[in-house]
Amino acid sequence: MKTTRRLEVAVLCCLAMPAGLRAQQVKPQTMHDFECYVQSAEARMAARKAFVLAESDSALNEQLVRGEKIQTITANGPNPHKATGGMIYDWIGAVFIPGAPMDRLVRMLQDYDHRAQYFPEIIASSRLMCRTGDDHFGAMSRMKEPAVIDTESDVVWERLDAHRWGCRSYSTKVQEVGKSHNYLLALNTYWRFSEAGKGVYVEAESITLSGEFGSVMRTLGSMMGINPEKSLRKTLASMRESVLKPGLDIAAPPAGVADCGPAYRPPACGTN
Repeated sequence: MKTTRRLEVAVLCCLAMPAGLRAQQVKPQTMHDFECYVQSAEARMAARKAFVLAESDSALNEQLVRGEKIQTITANGPNPHKATGGMIYDWIGAVFIPGAPMDRLVRMLQDYDHRAQYFPEIIASSRLMCRTGDDHFGAMSRMKEPAVIDTESDVVWERLDAHRWGCRSYSTKVQEVGKSHNYLLALNTYWRFSEAGKGVYVEAESITLSGEFGSVMRTLGSMMGINPEKSLRKTLASMRESVLKPGLDIAAPPAGVADCGPAYRPPACGTN
């Protein structure tokens, strides 16, 4: 149960580890399998016609807007997906946030110095490490118990038009505080934001790599609602609650922050 719970707290940071760090913690074949899965998943996302799934799924749209529910969907069949020496989880989460202006939501999510304020159940502290222009950020976070995990992430935002944003984030470092148990090895998160007349649709696909754990442990964790799917739901719920909070004070971007340099991109399948 504790093992699967460690996976829960990591979703918020949108993580994926670069080749240099992965080589120290993950077997080459495990990382090869993950990189190949990610390459295929990113191609699938790029080929998708609907920007957010609610645009083409009336039942989902009804659940999000009228039902005010947070929905999760398996992105590529049943989880987990097998990797040599590891497990891959691939989930899509969606929520509609009524009355939330897009610019307010984006400014809140780009306020990396105060993520603990917006996501208090998950993050203990956070800090903006670097910034390039208005769309490329580097940030660190410390996750709370039951998993204490320090992360550094490379995040790129893209404004597609007046009503749509995209965001993708990969970690550049993931370090469990204390003894490492391979609870979290890598996680990519891909965000889509679409402003409608009365609010914003938020959709995220998270792809997590963990160590290999037995079926009993996975079953116990699922029975308790402690798993990457649950984490995605909690992240979206906190996002909705925080951006709608009356009197929310979003800090202006800090001055004098170092430049991030080139944005990180994961290696192609099977390369370093």
